[in-house]
This record gives sequence, C-alpha cells and structure tokens, in this order.
Amino acid sequence: MKKLNVELIAGPHPLFKEISNYPPKNVKYNVKVIPNNTYNNFLSRRIKGMITLIQSILKLPRMMHSKGNSELIHSTRGILITNKKPWVLDIEMASSFTSLNWKNLKNPLTKWIITRYLSSPYCKKILPYSEAAKKNLMEWIDCSKFKDKIEVVHAAYHPTKIKRKHTDKVVISFICRTSPDPLDFYQKGGHDLLKAFEILNKKYKNVHLKIKGTIPLHLRNNLHNVTFTEENLPREKFYEEFLYKPNIYVQPTLVDTFAIAVIEAMSVGLPVVATDMFAMKEIIDEGKNGFLIKTKMHWDRYVKRDPSYKQFNKDASKIHPEMVEDLVKKLSLLIENKNLRKKIGENAFKTVDSGKLSINERNKKLRKIYEEALR
Repeated sequence: MKKLNVELIAGPHPLFKEISNYPPKNVKYNVKVIPNNTYNNFLSRRIKGMITLIQSILKLPRMMHSKGNSELIHSTRGILITNKKPWVLDIEMASSFTSLNWKNLKNPLTKWIITRYLSSPYCKKILPYSEAAKKNLMEWIDCSKFKDKIEVVHAAYHPTKIKRKHTDKVVISFICRTSPDPLDFYQKGGHDLLKAFEILNKKYKNVHLKIKGTIPLHLRNNLHNVTFTEENLPREKFYEEFLYKPNIYVQPTLVDTFAIAVIEAMSVGLPVVATDMFAMKEIIDEGKNGFLIKTKMHWDRYVKRDPSYKQFNKDASKIHPEMVEDLVKKLSLLIENKNLRKKIGENAFKTVDSGKLSINERNKKLRKIYEEALR
C-alpha cells in the first residue's frame, strides 16, 4: 500500500486530533493548526478578529491557502484558493463556509465564490460529517455542478474501555458551556434538564446530576443533588469526573449538529439521552445505544426564516414541556434498570469501537477518498 503525505489544515478542536492522532493506514499527516481566539495570544486574536470582521463586511467565505509540500490537502477550515494541488474538505453544516454566519451565506457573491471553488478540478471531495449536514448543504448551496463530489464521512472517536464500580447512586452528567451569558445554558437545554431533574429528584432518592459549565445565577436556587463546576479541568480530570464516573450522559441540546460530547460519552460506554437534533438520529439508534428526546426547537428550521437567530434564541430561553416530559421518561428507564444501563452502554461503546462511528470505518473511507483524489 502506497504511503501518502497529506497536509491537514485543522483547528484546535479535539475532533481534529482524532484525525491526526489516528490516521488511515500508511497516511502521514503534516498538521497545520489554525488557532481559535481562545487558544492563541493577544496579537493573533487581534489579527484573526480583523480578518473575521473584513470577511463579515465583504461577505467573503472562509478561505485558506497552503504552501506545504504534501501531495494532497485535507481542509477542515474552508475552501482552498490559489493552490494547484488536489484537496478535500470536511464540513459540519453549510455555514461552515462562512464561519457560521447564515446571513452571509444568503449573499449571491458569497455563494458564487463557494460554488466556483467547489466546482474546481482541484477540489476532489466535499465530506459532510452526516447525512443531515449533506442535506443542509444542498438546501443552502446549488450543488448541481459538484453533487457527485459529496460523500458523508462520519466523525469518529477513539474508544476507552471503562469498568465502572457498582454503586447504588446513579450519577447523570451533562457538559455545556462555561459562559456568563445565560443564553448559552438555554441553547444547550440546561434549563429543561434542571426542570426534569426536579421531578426525578422527588421520584428517586439515589440520583445526582453533575454539570460541567455555568448555571445562570437565577437557576441556582434550591438545587438538590446537583453539583457543577466552571473550572477548566485538565483533560484527564475532566474525563474522570464527567465521563468515567457517571452512569448516564444527557445532552438536551437545541443547537448542536454532530455533538462531539455525545460521541465521547459513547466511547467510554455511557448510555446517552439526547435531543433528536440534526444528526443525532444518525448517531443514536433509539432504545439500542441510547434514547432520543423529542423537541420542536430544531435550529435548522428556524435559521431558514431567521438567519440572525433572534426568534430561535427567544424561544430557546423558554421551558419546553415536551422535552421535560420526555427527559423524565427516558432517564427514568435508565435510572430504574441497571441491566438496561449496562446493555445500552455496551451498545454505545460498540458503535464507536467497531460500528459506524469507529475510527476504522472512518479511516477506510478516508484512505479510499485520498487515493481517488490523487489519481
């Protein structure tokens, strides 16, 4: 099998480390990391901020350039310009091309630039993380000239076998943002979860909720059996407290596309309860490796009418009775039945270890895509 040198243009998100740390067979990645505002110094933040501002004013899509010596380029950061090498790119959703700015994506010039470069003979493949992302892309961009280049490659995460100690206490974990803005907590469904946990806490004496992130001040009153931390924990400590020790992971999110926290939880054998949001139905098989929560708050439906998210944010801040009811129902099943927790957790682990979200499955696809791109 021929050795391939691939330049990986990536951000600092752990998802991209899962590509560079676990490459396909005989693929060597030369990694170029593009830092986020939270990962770099003051000068870099100012420069990146100016570039983002200029892009926003001119309504330009996210564009990258490479001077590397690799024979192929894999971009996770937008379209490539001026280079004369074959390249592929992956996307989370259509607005990945505009730094998540849906307004800019409606601009005709922006769309023209995107379609021009995706139609280029140097662009070999467009790799959405999910079927939902593929559908979203085709709804927002005219893909008729490059439809055959689009191929779904699910994100993957390395598995970690955990032997959990038997205990009568059932610990539920939830990971959200550390932010002073209450809207961040609402968008992740934290207020609905707290309302559901109020009911669960009265129903069961052995449940505890652990939250990584910020609970708004006005929601912190009268919290029973709920603990949270805003501290930026070392990676191993974070895993220990929020993935290794708990018995159930819950993600009542209203905004995620392909929630990496859900895959991380599955990778350590945790049964997952999450909203039926965007690609979640591709990750979770109801009743087999987790449970899905019904919600009317599908952000991708809102953004078509309201690219600024104003109405979505207003509605997201409310309590959603259908979500609270379903959270109580699905979490109760797992709280009451230890054997069900074990079975669902084992199936979740298999999904990441050897199933459709496995590194092996992802790498088989990537290797084939790279080989075809170089022909």
